[in-house]
Amino acid sequence: MSMRITDLRLRRFRATQRSTWMFLEVETEDGLVGTGECSDSGWPERVPETVAELAPRVRGTDVQAGGQDLCERLRRECAAHGDPRTRFLWRTMIGGLDMALADLAAQAEGVPLWQWMGGERRESVPVYANINRSGGRRQPQDFAAKAAAAVADGHGKIKVAPFDGPPLPGASIVDTGLAIAQAVREAIGQDAELMIDVHHKLSKDELAAAVPRLDDLGVAWLEDAVDVTDPEAVRWLAARARAPIAGGETLHTAEQLAAALSTGQLRVLLLDPKYTAGLTPLLRLAEKVTGVDVTYHNPCGPISTAVCAHLSTIHPDVTLVEFMYGEDVDRAAVVTPQETVTGTGLPLSTAPGLGVALTPGLAFLPETA
Repeated sequence: MSMRITDLRLRRFRATQRSTWMFLEVETEDGLVGTGECSDSGWPERVPETVAELAPRVRGTDVQAGGQDLCERLRRECAAHGDPRTRFLWRTMIGGLDMALADLAAQAEGVPLWQWMGGERRESVPVYANINRSGGRRQPQDFAAKAAAAVADGHGKIKVAPFDGPPLPGASIVDTGLAIAQAVREAIGQDAELMIDVHHKLSKDELAAAVPRLDDLGVAWLEDAVDVTDPEAVRWLAARARAPIAGGETLHTAEQLAAALSTGQLRVLLLDPKYTAGLTPLLRLAEKVTGVDVTYHNPCGPISTAVCAHLSTIHPDVTLVEFMYGEDVDRAAVVTPQETVTGTGLPLSTAPGLGVALTPGLAFLPETA
């Protein structure tokens, strides 16, 4: 079977006012199509021109003989960029490309992606519901309603980023976030788990004020409150918070991982195959992880979610995959076969490759900006 690439296409899908999912399709000369996702690159207006720059280098490459070599060259070039924003953009793009190439390689071998990567078969993958992009006007009652709906749908683990703003009239960002967190806790009851993502929005003084009140809510983890690659900052937080410390979604080097694990205080490590510039470097990092729970960062569309589901079969300490719940879009219909999340589980495909593809006829945005 020929595996020479003939085309690289960007597919941009406007999911909500806040979310535009970006997908890459790689086609071979015999008509096979591999799919990856490059959403949340931090520089969305640059994505079309970046794909246009990348496409000539991808076309003509044999997936099996040269696909990984191409990605490794691109990673080295990315690391040499002087601008951090450019590096982040390119890591995300390479991550999406690597997903698509892996999808193709597994299809060619006639095995599901998890088997191609050497994973263990699982019937389904546990997920948690991130409701942060479904908060309407970002009022406490909006988040409470969405959290209650998630619990009614069978989700027992709910995450929100309550300090993203804007603040309520006459209130500080800390008081606003705490009001949202309190409303969500009341909506989901004490049996469901509540995870809080700070998104690095609070200063040290603001954190010192917020952490005890969050602890009173029984938080299952406290994510991105500090830079987890800064051991001093992690120790500072650990001395003040009862909640398990979580973070690491943008980690992409062994040095960063070593720093994050050095204190022994990190309890939940988030990894993201987009931000590690692909599956291969993520798996290299995962091999070095011991003593912490691993979960996949995935505030994205159904392609990235499917990739993370396959990845969850690799690491023995993987606990959860992030699932964006409640965005006002028919998310399941974006891929074929439709994405099916039942309760707290995502069934793991046994079809060759990723097991899903973009649904023909979707109303994509133009490929150019």
